[in-house]
Amino acid sequence: MIDFKINSQPNDESCGPTCLHAIYQHYGLDISYEEVANGVESFLSGGTVAPMLGKHALQLGFKAALYVNNLQLYDPTWFNSDGSSNTDVLREMLMQQMRYKRNQYLARGTHAVLDFLTLGGTIYFRCLTAEILKEYFARQTPILAGLSSTYLYNCSRELFNKEGKSRSDNIRGRPCGHFVILCGYNQKHRLVVVADPYKKNPVSGDNYYAVSIHRLINAIMLGVVTRDGNLLIIEPKNAYAAKTK
Repeated sequence: MIDFKINSQPNDESCGPTCLHAIYQHYGLDISYEEVANGVESFLSGGTVAPMLGKHALQLGFKAALYVNNLQLYDPTWFNSDGSSNTDVLREMLMQQMRYKRNQYLARGTHAVLDFLTLGGTIYFRCLTAEILKEYFARQTPILAGLSSTYLYNCSRELFNKEGKSRSDNIRGRPCGHFVILCGYNQKHRLVVVADPYKKNPVSGDNYYAVSIHRLINAIMLGVVTRDGNLLIIEPKNAYAAKTK
């Protein structure tokens, strides 16, 4: 298991910047949470998406890769047979799609992906498996996951007010997205270790817990409902990149 530390998120919409800040701290980068939170792009309605977090990391000199599953934004035929992508082809397909699909969230998300690619990020469309997670854990690389907290926690859907605060409502509520850090895998019991910025989560009431690989993968895939459904891999360009900034 990776020795990983995470702080609790200060409000209901800050899970993304909190996770990103924890990754920076893990790599030894001296940066405050406030600087990260103020620098990460977000939607006008609140919240952010993985490409926006990846952009921030790329701008600080890190490498960043996305594993995506959202069929609202990506078409499987845009990718190579091994799940890799050609940046120029992917950029062209995304721009063509925007001409026909004029959803504001899709457009904002697409622009974030285009910026991510321009800054040097890479995108993969691969079947999500335990092997992918284990590959990065073996390199001591934490994984930032965008997923459905409603499914992960097995809890009620939620309503948000104008201030961005949520409350449970199993009739009028909507499923919620969330960011967590994956930082280890128990092969024998097939459990993934999660560092969760939401300390009051119903799984453990703590920032750390283990969850079934099956439930985790389902939660990630269902994250597409809330514009999530992805893995973001952030790594220094070399062993000392983060230390020397």
